[in-house]
Amino acid sequence: MYVVFFGVGVGFVLLSFFADTMLDFEGFGFFFLQPKLIAVFLTVTGGVGMILTSRFEGVLVAGIILLLSVLGGLLVAGFIYRCVIVPLKKRENTSTFHKEDTIGTTAKVVSTIPKGGYGKIRYSVSGSYVTGPARSEDDSDVNIGEKVFILDIEKGTYIVRRDLDIHALLRR
Repeated sequence: MYVVFFGVGVGFVLLSFFADTMLDFEGFGFFFLQPKLIAVFLTVTGGVGMILTSRFEGVLVAGIILLLSVLGGLLVAGFIYRCVIVPLKKRENTSTFHKEDTIGTTAKVVSTIPKGGYGKIRYSVSGSYVTGPARSEDDSDVNIGEKVFILDIEKGTYIVRRDLDIHALLRR
């Protein structure tokens, strides 16, 4: 029985690491149903059971070995959850940003914004470039390569003004 637990656990570990790169396993809302934790539980339970069974034999001892194996599996899986998975989840989204945080920054026009129309801007966030749809605040033409100032965001579209216009307003 423990050999089966151990084998299934090792196979599950391998499967979960390969599948986790292609799919997003979030544990179906229960932390203990995460594939990695199930794999660790099965592997440790099988390993402890095999070790204890090889050293101690007997019918009465079988129940104690099963109990110790399950407790060992739960202990190690709980330790990995608490000390590895939880801290990783907390640090997972530190590089994300909100579009609203870009209001007040400058960007570069990468697709001409025609008079009364829409174009595209590009700006840098944490060393990565982000592009998005944009329109001019005063509905004027803004050419490729011009620097613009992000004033607002309406329904996912950046409202921009020429960077030169902002500097002129600040000088007054």
